[in-house]
Amino acid sequence: MSAQETVDDLCRAGVLADIDRHFALLLAYWDARAHIVLIAAVASAAHRAGHTCLALGDCAGLRVVEFLDWLPPAEGQAALPPNAAQARLPALATMLKALAESDVVVAADDAPANVAPLVLDEDRLYLRRLWLTEQRLAGRLRCIARDDAALRSEAALQRLFPDAGEARRAAKLAVTRRLAIVTGGPGTGKTTLAVHLIALLLESGMAGVRRIALAAPTGKAAARLQESVSAQLAALAATTPALRAFVPNAVTIHRLLNRRQPPRVDAVIIDECSMVDLALMGRLTDALPDHARLILLGDAAQLASVRPGYVFSDLCAAGDAAAGPLAGCVTTLTHSHRFSASGGIGRLAAAIVGGEADAALAALTDAADMETELRPLQSAAAFEALAHDYARDWCAPLLRDLMAAGAAPTRAFPARRVLCAHRAGPFGANRFNRLVERRLRQLVALPVDEFYVGRPIIVTRNDRQTNLANGDTGVVIASPDGGRQVWFPDLPGAADDGRFLIAPSRLPDHESFFALTVHRAQGSEYDEVACIPGPATARVNTRELLYTAVTRARRKVTVFADAASVRACIGRATKRTSGLLRALVAA
Repeated sequence: MSAQETVDDLCRAGVLADIDRHFALLLAYWDARAHIVLIAAVASAAHRAGHTCLALGDCAGLRVVEFLDWLPPAEGQAALPPNAAQARLPALATMLKALAESDVVVAADDAPANVAPLVLDEDRLYLRRLWLTEQRLAGRLRCIARDDAALRSEAALQRLFPDAGEARRAAKLAVTRRLAIVTGGPGTGKTTLAVHLIALLLESGMAGVRRIALAAPTGKAAARLQESVSAQLAALAATTPALRAFVPNAVTIHRLLNRRQPPRVDAVIIDECSMVDLALMGRLTDALPDHARLILLGDAAQLASVRPGYVFSDLCAAGDAAAGPLAGCVTTLTHSHRFSASGGIGRLAAAIVGGEADAALAALTDAADMETELRPLQSAAAFEALAHDYARDWCAPLLRDLMAAGAAPTRAFPARRVLCAHRAGPFGANRFNRLVERRLRQLVALPVDEFYVGRPIIVTRNDRQTNLANGDTGVVIASPDGGRQVWFPDLPGAADDGRFLIAPSRLPDHESFFALTVHRAQGSEYDEVACIPGPATARVNTRELLYTAVTRARRKVTVFADAASVRACIGRATKRTSGLLRALVAA
């Protein structure tokens, strides 16, 4: 059987996607050898999985289904055809020889001058676009990191950061190096640090009052950044006159870059950097003026970006290296102001990051600690019952309050937020949302109207006309004239009471939500979190996903899973193949 037929079988079985198949068949026009066709399809699949390259040494000799972490079909479904099940990548030496001889592959040393779809860099195989982006980003970051300067105002540093602790170290780094990377868990004061850094940059004359940019990867993250910065500026401005003329305007990184001219800035502060992918970070560093400072804030333990790359984690690792251009550019904030390290959530988060499943389960099952709880959820029927309970206990009372409040509600969402590892499937957020809405129609007698009072809305597309961004959440309320409005409580608005209100007809693409995926919730915080990882075998259940979910909670987190699922999550750390770290620490 030919390689093309093997790729077809793998595609039909869901091991590969259509785009992987088409990419492989396109390259087959120039080189139809079996090894090249199969390797090209797997390289494309690795790109979809978030890897920037294919590490040939890691996949040599493995079956494709094994390397791509394919899950076997459920009972009663068709089995994988033997040809696809046994399809195996060749040995490393064989792959390297075939790639070196192929017209569709170019060696890294020759890649800048010679164009080919694939680039071979030692034992790593790239799609050409990703190789070029990674190399350029590494070069730009090495260049930015080399520049340093003397501290202009020690007095300002000591006044704004009176405690000689980790915050002062981070601030000193940010004003003496053009590249500063600050990582820390939830509640460790990254945004507070940003506000004081703005004051320090202005007071020491290192940045103009209109030349400090605030940005984040998503619209929701940018709105939270602006809200947090604005809330703290007023108090700090009383003792720092230079701050009084500063007007915070946090935007998405895309919007910062989508201007006709490069941003005219002296400093750029980026929040939630764990969500920034390789291509976006590349665009950002390319657009920076040569003198500008780049300050990156994030949590290296959180979920990686949806698109290819593990950029923030790679940057933190490069900064920790004893030698190399980024050495000394990274500082870590460890003290959480959101929850105690000795409390249930703090102990659980530390255990997850440390890969200690026993300690995590001990925190979840500690009867004396009310912050954490583990409850079994063993079937799709149990998931349905959980949705019905949530509708009855949390959503129905809120909907009744919203109906009674008319146009002047005081709260929008339940104190407990449900976070699912999956979007689709029997344990996914989509199914949970349908089940809750169906049950609410029985409990509250909801009207047939699509925009019933109390319907929670999540925006799924950025929209400049309304200034709504992908991920913004609102709720339908009554308007004074008896109609309907959508209130976005996290956004400042121009209504008489300062609320952000919009007519349903003006909404960009949106959907109902009673549960969110963990990816959607990244960067948010809630009073209580109900986390639903789903089956232990699900490949999306990783240590980083569980950590991100549980650390969204301020007061309590309940994990609806058995011990096996918790152990599986903690034992499955995210592994994304990248050459960025190697390129950053190279001499």
